[in-house]
Amino acid sequence: MLSTSTLLEGEHLNKVWRGMAQVPGSTEPALPVIVKWTDKKEVIAAELACSLAARAFKLQVPAGVIVLAEKGDLPGLPLRVKGANTDLVICFGSELQWPDDTFARPSKSDAAEEWIWQRICDTAQGPAGGVWDELVANEDRHCQNVVFDGHRWWLIDHEHTLPAVAKVMRRFAEQVARQAVIEHAASKNALAVEVARRRPNDHQMENLPEVWTRARGRLQWLADQAQHWHTGWGHVDTILMMTHVYLRSIDLRLPALALHLERRLMKPEKASLWSSYSNDQTPRGKTSRRPPA
Repeated sequence: MLSTSTLLEGEHLNKVWRGMAQVPGSTEPALPVIVKWTDKKEVIAAELACSLAARAFKLQVPAGVIVLAEKGDLPGLPLRVKGANTDLVICFGSELQWPDDTFARPSKSDAAEEWIWQRICDTAQGPAGGVWDELVANEDRHCQNVVFDGHRWWLIDHEHTLPAVAKVMRRFAEQVARQAVIEHAASKNALAVEVARRRPNDHQMENLPEVWTRARGRLQWLADQAQHWHTGWGHVDTILMMTHVYLRSIDLRLPALALHLERRLMKPEKASLWSSYSNDQTPRGKTSRRPPA
């Protein structure tokens, strides 16, 4: 993090700042970023994994980075953090997407929220975002974590994705733990529900799982690469290890996405397939077919 950042107001569960960040030792210009502090490493890992996985599916999620910041450059940082021994804190950063001048953050009014839901649902980002939130089990999509830049809508804030992963992180290699990750469904998916309600005949969300499966090779490549990321600094490397687990989890859930979405949209469905997923996520008794990269 370069210089002092600006603390942002709003309904944030964690402190959020706007500032400039640069790769250590790089001569490239610094990038404007939104920085979030949290004392939970798994939250940073989930955010980073979602930003990476979304790129594999060409979704509008800002690029994410791990940010090291000096405490004095984050005004409003909780005092208990300031009292710790180290001078640096680890944060999650996402590339800043500037809101369009005509776009204002919604106030707590039905009219403002209706305006935003209608606008995003009318675009291609609406259905794609609804399916994405189902894939990562994100139940915290609301009108303050979408951003319109004048051309496209961006999905931000993935702090509450895949809570089942955090519960089984230490025993992720066990099949029973992976099955729990596959089966987990968010209690709600606001964007998918809004899209289905406003565009009942043309949202085509049910087509996206097959499209994304064809792009699965990119996601698996990212997960393979993440397994080898390391910096030599234990606290950061722990987050990178967790990021790998989250990426693997998103890949594990992809074959079951169509069924999750079918249930979310309350369409007629076949008998449950959960018990039929084996280690390679193919139904028992059927031939495993690896989707093309």
